[in-house]
Amino acid sequence: MRPRNTPASHESLSGEQFPPTSISLRHFTKDGSDRRFRELLYSLIRLSALMIQNRQCFAAYIGLTDPQYTMLALIAENPGVTVGRLAEQLFVSSQFVTIEIGKLVKKGIVRKQRQERDRRSVVLNLTREGKDLLWKVGPVRRRTNDLMFRSLTEERAKLLKEIVDPLITDGTGACHDLGAPHVRNQKAASA
Repeated sequence: MRPRNTPASHESLSGEQFPPTSISLRHFTKDGSDRRFRELLYSLIRLSALMIQNRQCFAAYIGLTDPQYTMLALIAENPGVTVGRLAEQLFVSSQFVTIEIGKLVKKGIVRKQRQERDRRSVVLNLTREGKDLLWKVGPVRRRTNDLMFRSLTEERAKLLKEIVDPLITDGTGACHDLGAPHVRNQKAASA
């Protein structure tokens, strides 16, 4: 039995479609519904969750946390990277990166060095042990990625990257907008 004043259909008391649309761009709405857009979002969320779960397994395999493993991989791909650049790539604070890098330095996995041309800046590189950890996880990572991305051809991968990169740029702008002073501290009346 439904509560009083609750519509029987997916329509609100005001006659609007329920659930309310989550986007107002016309090409994502049809007949007052954004169902296809939400289905796309849920697929992306599932893909993201799978990628995170895999990364967590890679990290655990070599005795690290997910963020530490990700930093290790990024340093390997970008020798001499700075803390600030890692923070940008991971979309986290420099303070968070500094704390995690400190743990990796203590474990002898990462080496910090002052930059020659700008002594205020510190660059990060892997130690021999850090490189060895990536060699150890390599076969597991390759097997997993081979299975996870086997349906992605070279052409489709290129197209996907062309789609995802602008979405990251747009998403960064949307996050900055949510963090703006006029939005940041707002709460729904019932919250």
